[in-house]
Amino acid sequence: QMLFNSVLRQPQFGVPRNGWSSQYPLQSLLTGYQCNCNDEHTSYGETGVPVPPFGCTFSSAPNMEHILAVANEEGFVRLYNTESQAYRKKCVKEWMAHWNAVFDLAWVPGELKLVTAAGDQTAKFWDVKAGELIGTCKGHQCSLKSVAFSKFEKAVFCTGGRDGNIMDFLLSFSALCCQDFQQSVTVVLFQDENTLVSAGAVDGVIKIWDLRKNYTAYRQEPVASKSFLYPGSSTRKLGYSSLILDSTGSTLFANCTDDNIYMFNMTGLKTSPVAIFNGHQNSTFYVKSSLSPDDQFLVSGSSDEAAYIWKVSTPWHPPTVLQGHSQEVTSVCWCPSDFTKIATCSDDNTLKIWRLHRGLEEKSGGDKLSIVGWASQKKKEVRADLGKDLMNFSKLFMV
Repeated sequence: QMLFNSVLRQPQFGVPRNGWSSQYPLQSLLTGYQCNCNDEHTSYGETGVPVPPFGCTFSSAPNMEHILAVANEEGFVRLYNTESQAYRKKCVKEWMAHWNAVFDLAWVPGELKLVTAAGDQTAKFWDVKAGELIGTCKGHQCSLKSVAFSKFEKAVFCTGGRDGNIMDFLLSFSALCCQDFQQSVTVVLFQDENTLVSAGAVDGVIKIWDLRKNYTAYRQEPVASKSFLYPGSSTRKLGYSSLILDSTGSTLFANCTDDNIYMFNMTGLKTSPVAIFNGHQNSTFYVKSSLSPDDQFLVSGSSDEAAYIWKVSTPWHPPTVLQGHSQEVTSVCWCPSDFTKIATCSDDNTLKIWRLHRGLEEKSGGDKLSIVGWASQKKKEVRADLGKDLMNFSKLFMV
């Protein structure tokens, strides 16, 4: 197992050096995540009634990586300062971005600007620092479910919607469109400047698109340059709720509604998964996942009111469980600049910020009362049919 000091050797993760020890194994590291009551925030709608937050993402602007943007069911976007858990005004800005649910949002790489994708069939481009709406992107005929920027060209972003369309926008607000015919595109993202990845809600297929082709010229269903067919055993219609790539763009993690996260190699010819992560529940298309800054750990929301963390190199090991929410955990985001910080959204109408603590030390009673989220190691599950097999085996020796 990786030891504690292997994280400490990488200062970009922001792991505090004072007071940490290198003698604890990986399991102790992950079970050190906690959420303090000062790091739990209720998501409110226009009338002050709590509503579910749907998306959360950390800024990548220089010296602003601690700013977390959170969107909710009633169209509000709020920015939180997560630099410290010390109690003070954490919500630094809020505004109503849409008169409808905001299902996803994405920061312009390296800038304090973001795009919101909403149920009103539009994407809006915001200058967060100035507090201004720069422009509105139209073209979809149904709700937008996903938005993503290209990290190679920050003037380009893409959206996916329930109308089956994928739209590729320039910040001049011109758009290219290709129709996926999947009934609903649930998630889109860029692999590189010329390659788009998408998945839908019905056919269980992940599609790779070459953006150098003109898909709008197709009279029939456009053909993706590569496809990953559903690799599982379920016979019901299902799809993917989340797609994320590692920092190299060579490994894809896909949250499937069959309660598995499939890991695919994007560079080879093989289209079957190279690993499978499970132990969580993925019952809706709101469950998302995120990678740690070093690509070593995968965190996912779950329909069973928890978030789960796996080590990527050992997918067969039981995950670490983040507990404390009381409804489905949906969007999650591991802070890209700080290994010690994870954000989770839940249908219990709250956002939680989890921080890595010295979990092996005894805490005072007052501290324990302030903890509203804690981590534990999931036990290895015994197969349900294993007990029956043992019982039948024992019956062979009964007289």
